Amino acid sequence: MQKIKKNIAISDSGFVFDPGTGDSYSLNPTGLEIVQLIKSGKNFQEILHEMLEKYEVDEESFERYFYDFTATLKQLRLTEPNGED
Repeated sequence: MQKIKKNIAISDSGFVFDPGTGDSYSLNPTGLEIVQLIKSGKNFQEILHEMLEKYEVDEESFERYFYDFTATLKQLRLTEPNGED
């Protein structure tokens, strides 16, 4: 499971700031929720369970979205380089 870098600042409104690069991003509410679950140490199965309980989404669609989203986080260098699955 990928881990969000410790120095990444994330506001409750979804504003993400990387002090190492000076880059900033905005997350939608679902993206923010997923990032917060990742930061809290939850694994994919725990995140999947929470999202299926809360939203009307099927497991396959969420899994695809989740891995696309975490690939984007990795591409933006917001995750630890060794935080691979």
